[in-house]
Amino acid sequence: MIYKNLIRIGKELNADEFRAKLVSQGFLQEERVIPTPTGPLKEYVLREPKNLRDLIVVSVKGFVVDARDIENGLDLVGLAYDVYETILGDLMKHTIVDIAADYAITVFIGKNPQDIISNWVKNDVVIKLRKNLKRDDLNPFIVGFSWGIPRAPHEWIVVNVAPVIEPQEIGKKGRLQLSIKYRGVDPEKGIVFIREIKEIVEKIVSAIIP
Repeated sequence: MIYKNLIRIGKELNADEFRAKLVSQGFLQEERVIPTPTGPLKEYVLREPKNLRDLIVVSVKGFVVDARDIENGLDLVGLAYDVYETILGDLMKHTIVDIAADYAITVFIGKNPQDIISNWVKNDVVIKLRKNLKRDDLNPFIVGFSWGIPRAPHEWIVVNVAPVIEPQEIGKKGRLQLSIKYRGVDPEKGIVFIREIKEIVEKIVSAIIP
C-alpha cells in the first residue's frame, strides 16, 4: 500500500520537525533531493525500525506511507497523522490536502481466475476481438469498476481485478490481484477506507466468484 497526504493549499509542513519526532521514536533517517517543476524538493525517508522495509517519506508538501503489510501500514498512517496534526495545530482548519492511496492485494480463491474474469465479459465481444485481431488465444485479462465522483470534494475509488502472473503461466494457482485506487480530500474518510479495506475486498470477492 502507498498512502499520500499532500498539501494542496495551506502552510507548508515543517519537515524537519516531523523528521525529528520520528527519529526520536527509533525511525532510521535517509535524505534525498528530487527534481520537481518548481525546483529541487528535499525529502526525508524514515524507515520503520522493526522491519526497515516500511517507511514514511516527508517533505514540506506532506507525507507518504509506503508499506507491504496493510496492518502495519495503517499503524504508520495513524502515527504520521498524529505527528502531522501536532505540527500544524489550528492551521489544519485552513489546509486543503489531496489524499491518494493505492492498494495491491492478492486474494487466494481456489479457482481458475481467468474463468472468473471471463464471466465478466460478453462472449460475443471476445469472439469479435479474436476475429478482428486474428488471435485465437485472446482472452479477457483485467476487469474493473469504480464508484464515487472523480473530483473534489468527493471520494473516487477505482478497482481493477486480474489474475496473478505466475512464472511461466497466468493465474493457474488460483490467485487474483486487486488493484484499488482511492482518491479524496478528507483525511478522516481516507482513514475510514483503509480501516475497512479488508471488508471491502471480501465483499468484492464474494460478488465476483460464482
